Amino acid sequence: MSVISGEATVLGCLRDRLAQEIKNKRIKEVKFAEITHYNSTIKQAAIVFIKIAVNDFVSSKKIRIDILTVDNQYYLSVFPNYDIEQKFEHMYHCLLSHVCRMWNNLKWDFYPDTNSKVNWKNIVDFINKTRFNKKMGKEPLLVKMMEENPLFHFKEVKQLVSVDEPLVQLADLFAGLARFSHEEKVDCRNIIINKKGAWQSKLKLEDGSKIEIIPGQKQCRYEVIKELYDACHKLRLYVSMKEKKHLWTRKNNSPINFWDYKKK
Repeated sequence: MSVISGEATVLGCLRDRLAQEIKNKRIKEVKFAEITHYNSTIKQAAIVFIKIAVNDFVSSKKIRIDILTVDNQYYLSVFPNYDIEQKFEHMYHCLLSHVCRMWNNLKWDFYPDTNSKVNWKNIVDFINKTRFNKKMGKEPLLVKMMEENPLFHFKEVKQLVSVDEPLVQLADLFAGLARFSHEEKVDCRNIIINKKGAWQSKLKLEDGSKIEIIPGQKQCRYEVIKELYDACHKLRLYVSMKEKKHLWTRKNNSPINFWDYKKK
């Protein structure tokens, strides 16, 4: 799951630029699931989406992109009674409350994807009962006592159809890339870190004994991840693949934040 956040005017500017790219490429939308062909227009548009978002908005901290990923198969094997849907709601609560704290802001408008199975009302009701844990500043003691730990307030919550909203498409793209890097792990890490182009059709396994043929779909997704990783590395955004073998941000206050969900 992924959340794009920022001031309304800035997000409006980003939306317009992404919408123009969709128009230029003559496509309906940019979805990670449709990045399946090496020279496809969807893949090309996805790379432009990344460059616009990271180079022109994230780098100057005009927006945040926070991505939270969970390994459902691991939890189902370790915790047989693991409730995926319930944990999804808890994950969104963790993600959204983190975003609010990073911006040091209480009041928000929220526009989730209408296709999601998540119960947004439950999540928003829960967040609106969550204390902000405001840091103590230089205000007089009486003001501190009155304003300490105020509540979050999500004013407008409106579900949007992804095909009509480029920002939802951008969130889907980043969530998909994070999930894919988790699924591929070693292979993906080796290609990205070792600077092997994703266009290569062969990857030598770690023990050197076999050669694996990489399907075209994986190749083009590796290339999109490499574009993202290289952009983040160039801008020193603390995004790494070395330690955990998947997209991960070493500092969660970075304006682009890949992090792993831990079971509570």
